[in-house]
Amino acid sequence: MPINYDDGQSVYDNNSSTWDPSSDFPTPPAIGSRADIFARLKALFPRSWFQKSPNFDATLQGPAWALSNAYAQITYAALQTRIKTATDGYLDLISNDFFGAGLPRLTQESDNSFRARILANLFIKGPTRRDMNAVLTLITGRAPSIFEPGNTTDSGGWGGGAYFDVAGGWGDPLPFQSFVTAYRPVVGSVSLGELSTYRFNFDTNAYWSDAQPGSITDAAIIAAVETTRALGTTVWLRILSQPVTP
Repeated sequence: MPINYDDGQSVYDNNSSTWDPSSDFPTPPAIGSRADIFARLKALFPRSWFQKSPNFDATLQGPAWALSNAYAQITYAALQTRIKTATDGYLDLISNDFFGAGLPRLTQESDNSFRARILANLFIKGPTRRDMNAVLTLITGRAPSIFEPGNTTDSGGWGGGAYFDVAGGWGDPLPFQSFVTAYRPVVGSVSLGELSTYRFNFDTNAYWSDAQPGSITDAAIIAAVETTRALGTTVWLRILSQPVTP
């Protein structure tokens, strides 16, 4: 009489001297699971040794459980070797390795949001407008609007083809001040290269973001501005959820 597995199916192939799991389980157990390890161990024993032995099955379940846990730990450890797959406290360790105490996890910040901030800050060259634009675009998938009233490139001027209000703002000699409008990641319908629940959105600056929509909080956006704001400057920030326009 053949030995029965957990779900009552036959575990021996009648045409073989050993158990062939694939003959009775068209859909095999998940790799590394206790059922999978049990099946692998059982397949090593000749069929003639144990025709029907619940005690033998129970004996194999012990090491199968232990090996399954070891496999799970190995898989988890492998994820922690790369920033893009690291999770839990290992992301905090990675942040500490690269930035010391300068980039801590925010209160109740998710792994996805924290990971996006770590990756964005890895490539900052200095506290500049360009880097602020790059980091905000990386973590949200949307380019921000940065306006410096004291910068004639932003405000325009009289004559020479640059007329009043043409460049998008009213110029004013406000030293070391800027107005930044950041946009939250798009949530919902697919638009401008957004695939499934992840954004792969190339904008005019050729940046892209793999942050999950909704995972980037306002606090993360504020932190991104703070890390790229030059000392002694004032940034007036607003955060909007306007739809992306082509």
